[in-house]
Amino acid sequence: MLNFLKQHASVIVITLLGATLAAIGFYTQFAAGDKPSSHRDYMMWAGTLSQVGVVLLGAIQVIRVERKSSRIQALSVDYQTRLNETLDIALKPLTQALADLSEEPTVADKRYHLGNVEGTALTVAASLMTRQNVPITTKGARASLYLLDSAGGQLELKGSRGRAVGPRVRFDLSTPDGLYMKKTLDDGVPVLIDGITTTKRFPASDPLKDYDAVIVVRVQADGASGRTTGVLCVDAPEAGDLNETHRAFTQVLANVLGVAYAQV
Repeated sequence: MLNFLKQHASVIVITLLGATLAAIGFYTQFAAGDKPSSHRDYMMWAGTLSQVGVVLLGAIQVIRVERKSSRIQALSVDYQTRLNETLDIALKPLTQALADLSEEPTVADKRYHLGNVEGTALTVAASLMTRQNVPITTKGARASLYLLDSAGGQLELKGSRGRAVGPRVRFDLSTPDGLYMKKTLDDGVPVLIDGITTTKRFPASDPLKDYDAVIVVRVQADGASGRTTGVLCVDAPEAGDLNETHRAFTQVLANVLGVAYAQV
């Protein structure tokens, strides 16, 4: 309650002052009715000035809100600009790896470079989604790529980057934990779960439950075939480590992988 009062003190003061002036204005004009002519004029003027004060206070509050909105908008634009710059830098090695793959003349050569694209995408994901000043090998994010097996019944780990403790090696899509992964594969909706230990909606890594936030995005080959190849997962040790921006960026990385898979 005390924090609320501190945060909104100016709004409360303006509101109370406006209410006081409105009450004074109403009372003075109401009471002026049975006063002598000269007194009545003064009281009517006082009531009018009080009402003008209410209007001015309302205008001041509107200006404050507009200025606050302008500051928020400016901060949002600045954040978006810095985010775009960060993404450009982060995606540069991945773009180069994809270009190298695309330039290869044969499918065999492309497959050779595909591993570089996969590894670069995982490295970019783990590094960009790790909080600043946090050791990535112990408390950072971990990016994992799971591909469907030939039968389409399991997701098998292709590779991971980030925290030293490795993720689970496979998901069986017929088991309860695998069903959630299967849903992501089927509907293609990127998933962000923040606080796994409290929501109980997603299986934790085996053998240790070492993450509390996770993003799961479907990887689908770009182009005419549009075949689903697997999922890209990013997890982090603590709730709040991952957010909607991270989910959007994971989707970008999954799309890049989809472009690569369409060429092999």
